[in-house]
Amino acid sequence: CITRSTQIINFIVMWKNHVLFIIMESYMNRIVKGIALAAGTYVACGLQYRKMDQTEYLISTDKVQDDICICVLSDLHCRKFGDKQSRIMKIVDQRHPDLVMIPGDLFDVDRDFSISFMLIDALKNYPVYFTSGNHDNYLNQIDELRRILQQKGVHVLEDEGTVFSKGNSTIEIFGMSDHGRKPVIQASDLKYMFHTDLYRILISHRPEYTEFYKKADCDLVVSGHVHGGQWRIPLMKRGMYAPQQGLFPEYSQGIHRLNGTDLVISRGLASGNPMIPRLYNNPEIVFIQLTNQKKNNISAK
Repeated sequence: CITRSTQIINFIVMWKNHVLFIIMESYMNRIVKGIALAAGTYVACGLQYRKMDQTEYLISTDKVQDDICICVLSDLHCRKFGDKQSRIMKIVDQRHPDLVMIPGDLFDVDRDFSISFMLIDALKNYPVYFTSGNHDNYLNQIDELRRILQQKGVHVLEDEGTVFSKGNSTIEIFGMSDHGRKPVIQASDLKYMFHTDLYRILISHRPEYTEFYKKADCDLVVSGHVHGGQWRIPLMKRGMYAPQQGLFPEYSQGIHRLNGTDLVISRGLASGNPMIPRLYNNPEIVFIQLTNQKKNNISAK
């Protein structure tokens, strides 16, 4: 009788445990599915390539008399934005800047270079200034690509400079080619590479050279490279990661004042690795408006 009772109790316990296991398994499946749905929704909402951001920075200076509008198109990586890059050109043509600067990564490895030249052809009515980034310099064909750019009228600035004039304003532009994680020249030597006392702009792909820029004898640095941190935290406007800066980088977008020099960082247009998409990080076109501080009664930054 006792043995029979024990068997019944064991059976009840086993059945109870089995039922609990089924319930727990169902509950866990729901949790996993919920997490997967939430993660999928988060990613889907973050893939906002349908929208293209426009960001404008106003810089006042007594070194220009007439306003100069600079358009910055960074980090295209051979990505297509509409037929003949129409999505980019619609914004550019609406603003009609005085010149366009491309601070690197126009091209990329194992991509269709014709897509990048499509943008260059579309910009034929604008003065364009190009300086190489790291992905451009990875290419064995980069010298040939630079030659084609020059044939198409682009000012290719690889450790060299030039001037641009509009009305009563003239600015000097120097392009510092990307040579790796550290500049190959000293910041103190940069002043010898500029040849005027005009408003000085340095095109340099990498924004993390901040110690270099603090010592550089120039007024403005235009850069890109870090794609805004690639994945951005919604509402916080903060990037997740940047090369040589690590997690939550300080210099992933925006305008920064470095010992009298303005550093403007474009989030760029595309992603260096197509397998790692941009999240909560729309493609960005930057416009920099140089204006006379006295004429417009604006204090210099």
